[in-house]
Amino acid sequence: MKRRLSSILTAFVLVLSLTGCFNQLENELGHISRRIKAMEDNLVLMNENISTLHNLVNKLNSYDFVTKITRIYDGNEVIGYIIAFSNSPSITIYNGKDAQTPVISVKKAEDGIFYWVVSYSVGHEEFVTNNVGQRVPAVAVTPKIKIENGNWMVTYDNGVIWHNLGKATGSAGTSFIKNVTENDGYVQFNFLDGTYITIPTLETYDALTDIVNRTNSNLASLEELVNLVSQGVYAKDIKPIIEKRDTIGYNLFLSDSTVLTFYNGIATNLPTIGAAQDSANPADSNFYWTIKYESDQTARWILVGGKKVRVTPQKGTMPMLGLKRHLDGVYYWTISYDSGKTYTWLLSDDNKVPAAVPEINMIITAITNIGTNYIELTMGEQKVLIPRYAPFKIDIQTTCKMLASSTLSIGYTITGGSNDIDLLPVTRDGFYARVIKTTAKTGTLTIYSPATFAEGMESELVLIISDGQGSLKNTIITIKHGS
Repeated sequence: MKRRLSSILTAFVLVLSLTGCFNQLENELGHISRRIKAMEDNLVLMNENISTLHNLVNKLNSYDFVTKITRIYDGNEVIGYIIAFSNSPSITIYNGKDAQTPVISVKKAEDGIFYWVVSYSVGHEEFVTNNVGQRVPAVAVTPKIKIENGNWMVTYDNGVIWHNLGKATGSAGTSFIKNVTENDGYVQFNFLDGTYITIPTLETYDALTDIVNRTNSNLASLEELVNLVSQGVYAKDIKPIIEKRDTIGYNLFLSDSTVLTFYNGIATNLPTIGAAQDSANPADSNFYWTIKYESDQTARWILVGGKKVRVTPQKGTMPMLGLKRHLDGVYYWTISYDSGKTYTWLLSDDNKVPAAVPEINMIITAITNIGTNYIELTMGEQKVLIPRYAPFKIDIQTTCKMLASSTLSIGYTITGGSNDIDLLPVTRDGFYARVIKTTAKTGTLTIYSPATFAEGMESELVLIISDGQGSLKNTIITIKHGS
């Protein structure tokens, strides 16, 4: 009896033990099944995000800009974004998370091109290669992921060949994106591996383009103005340009019926391009192009071939600014020194200057002072005075002959301008000269030659004339040996 009872108890314990094992096994199998099911459910979302990334890289190579960002919330938590673009349909991006599953992403290689990469939560990351071992550009194909026989599988040729990425274990990572941020007019798509892609907003691009167009318009107007004023043209009228009740610039009406437009300066980080006369050479009345970076104390000459570039309507000499996107998706300022035929990066301390619109300095020209006798046009630190009256002219002999140790007197007559005109002769090669006024606008220029002035020699005298109201005119007199 005792033996039978012992056998019954042993059998009962065995049944309970087997039942517990079966329950545990069932729980584990259920857990694995649910985990695989969760990963399978995320496959659609993962492939959608990979396709989105492909579209993002394509936008780096096209003029497509962000117009709106709509955040997707789960309660109070941002879990994704809807990004609207100017020239293509919107895309949806979900925030990612570290997981023990492969995450397909892109990475910029040493050649500046984005390629597909695969990475895991352990930090391992490698470039995806095709069947012949070449990296796969992100703009070429869109990978797809699936789970087959408990393994992650990926294809880069639309399903012709599938590659095994390892066992489908761990929690499911669904996205390559960590988050999306906005900074200085750019939208930054931050990846889980710490890299990112930047795309400007349409508003930023439009603002930068407007800056370039207005600056180049000012430079062209300035070039024409300097040339016309040197020919005796003067200002007859000036009218403001009104936009949304703000004065954004001026139309300058000249005596020869030319109308020039100058826009007010705009706050930007673009270096200031202007024009100035060479104060070290007072005999030279020409204007030359200048440039001033934020770090400069004073403007520097724009040099081409080591020489200053004269402000002249001669084709191919005017600097022009441009805008170009780099491989990192950021726009940088460019400059042309041949009137727009070729552009190079605008460099400051050998670094490209990012195109941005923070308030740093003024772009270029602005009409800041309108007086009775002149209009003052500022270009950074330089100024150009445009007369508001008919400029003066001088009638004087510009070629003469002299012997050594001799004296020559040349009469002059000035028409136009004010009655407060000064004349300053500048000589060289041992010559000396002085001006003797008869009236406010007539007189004699007396020249004294040196004893060393011999046959075959030639010299020049520069007569600098000021009208007392900010306008200068230079006349060159050539002196040859002879009688």
